[in-house]
Amino acid sequence: MLKLTSYNKNVNIGIVARANDSLAVIPKGASESVEKDVKEVLDVDVVKMNLSGTSLIGAFLAMNNNGAVVSSIVLESEVEELRDAGLKVNVVDDRLNALGNLVIATDKGALAYSGLKTETIKKMERSLGCSVKVVSSLGKYKTIGSLGIATTKGALFHPDVTDKELEVIEKALKVEVDIGTVNMGIGFVRTGLVANKNGALIGENTTGPEVFRIEEALGYL
Repeated sequence: MLKLTSYNKNVNIGIVARANDSLAVIPKGASESVEKDVKEVLDVDVVKMNLSGTSLIGAFLAMNNNGAVVSSIVLESEVEELRDAGLKVNVVDDRLNALGNLVIATDKGALAYSGLKTETIKKMERSLGCSVKVVSSLGKYKTIGSLGIATTKGALFHPDVTDKELEVIEKALKVEVDIGTVNMGIGFVRTGLVANKNGALIGENTTGPEVFRIEEALGYL
C-alpha cells in the first residue's frame, strides 16, 4: 500500500519517522490520523516518541529488522523507549550524530559514511546484524543515508549517483537499486519517504511518475 501524506504540512516525512517491517517510530506530536496511516500503510506497530528531545526521528535513527543504532546525543530514557518497543539498540559515541543521514541498511548489508569512527562501524555491524560498507560519498554527497531508501525488496537512490556507484550500492545492500526523486524533483529521496516491505508513506508533493518509480524500485508492483 502507498499513500501520499505530510506531517504538520511538512512533506519531508522521512526526516521525522523511521520504520522496519514490524515497527515504526514517529514523533510524540504526531496526530491520531498520522499514526493510523502509519499502522495501516506499513502494517506495523507504532511507538510515539522523540529523539534527542526533537521530532527528527529519521535523522537520528538508523535501523533495519535486526536492530538499530543511535548516537550518544540521544537521551538514555529515549534509548530505553526504543528497547521497550522491541528494538535491539546500540549507542555510539561519535561527533557525527545524525546517523540516520549517514547510514542506509537492509537486513543483509549496509552503507555508511567513511567519516564515522571505526568503533562506530563495528557497533553498527553488531546491531544491524550485517556487514557495513564504508564510502566517502555517493553522487558527490556525504550524507549517504539521506540519498536513498531501502527495503528487503529493493532500493531507490538520488539521480546523481553514478552507474559505478549503483553497482557498489547493490553489492553492499544486496538488493536491486534504481534512481528516482520525491516531492517534485528532490533527489534526497529518504527525506520524503517512510517505507518497508509492506508499503510506503510518500511526501504529498510527489508526482505520479515519481510514485511509479518508487513502486518499481521498492518492489510494490
